[in-house]
Amino acid sequence: MTPQPLKIRADVEMKCFQFDGVLHIKEAMRKAEAAGNADCPVKIKLVAPPLYVLTTQTLDKDQGIAVLTNATKICAEAIEKHK
Repeated sequence: MTPQPLKIRADVEMKCFQFDGVLHIKEAMRKAEAAGNADCPVKIKLVAPPLYVLTTQTLDKDQGIAVLTNATKICAEAIEKHK
């Protein structure tokens, strides 16, 4: 029996009230997706502004959690840079 990949999810709120805040949020989302790797690709979906969901599928739970934690930190840093 082959192991089934785990789906790991993180809910985040991203807000940027600058003039071009939407562009800053898009930039943060691209950086977060780039934080993934071949084993743990990060995907971002919009639930309802300002709520976004980051997901990954992996066989290694600890690695998946680490990748999503890193992706959320990268999002926060990218948004904070523009405040």
